[in-house]
Amino acid sequence: MNLSEDKEIEVLATANGLVIPAEFHKGVRMNLDLLRSYATLIEGMELSDRLEPAFEYEP
Repeated sequence: MNLSEDKEIEVLATANGLVIPAEFHKGVRMNLDLLRSYATLIEGMELSDRLEPAFEYEP
């Protein structure tokens, strides 16, 4: 992991009132990358403007 990735984690943690020890940065980085890949998939979906919103989610 490079210094800029560590800095991003520190900035995000601070913005959310968290302190994340350096030994956990690798796992946090993996999760950030995974969540970003999900966001990219969702943002790439073409949705009709006529779709009704989902008001409740049940797994």
